[in-house]
Amino acid sequence: MVQILSFIHNLTTMLFGIYISAFFLGVKQNRKNILMLFACEGIVYIINFLLLGVTVTDRLYAIIIHLPLILFLTLYYKYPVISSCISVFSAYLCCQLSNWIGLLVLAITGRQWCYYTLRILITFISFFLLCRFVCRTTENIFTRDTRESYIIGFLPTVYYFFDYSFTKLSSLLYSNNKTVIEFMGFVFCISYFSFLFVYFREYEKKQELEQYSNLMKMQLLSIEKEVEQVKSSKQRLSILRHDMRHHLNIILTQLQNNNTAKAIEYIKEIGDLYDDTMIEAYCQNETINSVISIYHARFADKEIALNCDISIGETLPCPDTAICTILSNGLENSMHALEEMATEKKWANLTISEKKNHLLLQIENPIVRIPKFVNGIPTSGKKGHGIGVKSIVYYTEQLNGQCHFSHTDNTFILRIII
Repeated sequence: MVQILSFIHNLTTMLFGIYISAFFLGVKQNRKNILMLFACEGIVYIINFLLLGVTVTDRLYAIIIHLPLILFLTLYYKYPVISSCISVFSAYLCCQLSNWIGLLVLAITGRQWCYYTLRILITFISFFLLCRFVCRTTENIFTRDTRESYIIGFLPTVYYFFDYSFTKLSSLLYSNNKTVIEFMGFVFCISYFSFLFVYFREYEKKQELEQYSNLMKMQLLSIEKEVEQVKSSKQRLSILRHDMRHHLNIILTQLQNNNTAKAIEYIKEIGDLYDDTMIEAYCQNETINSVISIYHARFADKEIALNCDISIGETLPCPDTAICTILSNGLENSMHALEEMATEKKWANLTISEKKNHLLLQIENPIVRIPKFVNGIPTSGKKGHGIGVKSIVYYTEQLNGQCHFSHTDNTFILRIII
């Protein structure tokens, strides 16, 4: 019975290592891959186990199973060599849980069948828990850049070679050599420092993303408020138009009573009310009209000409709020760039058109100096600048669109397709 349990234990441990190594990388847990991995690795192990026995197979395990598995994951499944190695070494480290618990039970009971039975049980439980809760995360971890993969795989790799060198191929670990005994403590120390480095780096990135997300929300709320204000002005305008007959009657009465000064004052008051409600119709979409009206007034205050060519329908092929956020940021960036120019004639061209259920947006403006581009995106060294460009890229990607920043001579061009 002990021999049968020993064989089952070796087989389950081998299958555990093979499948966990593959699933850690992201190999799909389907019948095809399970059979493929078993055919390429499991059968080889069983043949060697039957021909060479337990002791020899255990000593040659790294050559019989691990090396071919790494090559198979790399060549057949097309994973990087470093990722395949780290995955195999990590799966090997996970096997130590059943090993330690088995040894603890053996020390308590002194019975080999208890040792093997518990190891088989723990192997199945570990396999289920890793597949259920861990493999999705490791799939993302092992696809990171090479430098982070080295840090993440440092401890499993060192342990793998330590275990084979000091226990499998020799008995140095049991020789009471203090250097060998303290070696794992040294490795854990280095691994902990590496973990802290990666953790805090990821934490800083997370903080930056949260700040950026908050800025995007604040910006979106600001634009929504501005649009609501313009819509409110439009409502006020419709009320003023409705009451125009009453206003004219009041003015007529003042003139008939020779109260010319009061009539003129009343006309000015009405004029001021109309100034606050001026909304020009650039297209059939009210939200786009509101945003352009806002920035047209801002451009005018800074003596900048905003030339608009808008040809879109009432309903857009994307959410109004998102496209208005992109439009607002594009016009805002254009306005800031033009403010730096010393020339008297400042202009910006805005073109929005719709074709085959796609929205095309283009903003052009002259620039004093060509900005620095990183990965095709203009950057600014000034503190607080660059948020608008990031916002444009972010919302364009959210809408599955494309944005392109370019320049010709002294003209900056932003093109967006959504």
